[in-house]
Amino acid sequence: MKKLVILAFALFALVSCAEKSYVIVQIADSQLGFDAAVKAQEPGAEYVNDLTYEVEYLRKAVAKINEIGPDAVIFTGDQVHLSGDAEQWDTFEDIIAGIDQSVCRFHVPGNHDIVVGEGKIDVTPFSERFGEDRFVSRNDGVNIVGINTSLIKYNDPAEEEQKEWLCSVLGDSKASDVTLIFGHHPFFGEDIEEEDGYFQVQKAKRHDYFDMFVEMGVDAVFAGHLHDSRAAEYKGIPMLTTTSAAYQLGDSKPSIRVITVKGSEVSEELVEI
Repeated sequence: MKKLVILAFALFALVSCAEKSYVIVQIADSQLGFDAAVKAQEPGAEYVNDLTYEVEYLRKAVAKINEIGPDAVIFTGDQVHLSGDAEQWDTFEDIIAGIDQSVCRFHVPGNHDIVVGEGKIDVTPFSERFGEDRFVSRNDGVNIVGINTSLIKYNDPAEEEQKEWLCSVLGDSKASDVTLIFGHHPFFGEDIEEEDGYFQVQKAKRHDYFDMFVEMGVDAVFAGHLHDSRAAEYKGIPMLTTTSAAYQLGDSKPSIRVITVKGSEVSEELVEI
């Protein structure tokens, strides 16, 4: 009987392990204050720091996250609209504090979370709140890597050091691992050869990074910044751009992206909030 119980337990553990999934929620561009900035552009209007619009949707996103119960939440930049506005930052942090404490939280900066100067990025507004502007987290064969894409987009001297770090991190991954990269700017929206624009990483740099991702076994890349959704790929690696959780610049609805890793399989879906 004892032997039978042990075998039954071992079988149950094996089945449980086989069915285990790792779930990630990506939130892009909550950008508290964006709606107010848009309204201030109207003729005769003055800027009023009214965060009502974004606060409503960020609260909905937090509620949806707690309903889903993921393992991790990743904020891919532009948490606020004005990097120097303490009210926007404080409000953002107060709301996301409502995410269940069992959920791991990660942040990378967007261009609105930092100060973009002439060939130089000041990450202080972001780092004072969240620490390093990049991260790696390894969880039972699932590697999630966050990078500061503004260093790439704006040709900051620190880009090279970050790239060396990224190469090292990817090199430390096992061939059997699932590796996902998260950043703010998409490397491209629809095609790696598309022309340069405000939203994408420069064309001259895309192949350099994505060829490295192919060589290093990256499974997918996720970004935001566009305030709309796009799906593309290069040599089998998806480049997925997630729309804003609040203010839209296209036809998408306020959404979060739910990414599920089960074994070696990666699935994802946009979930409206």
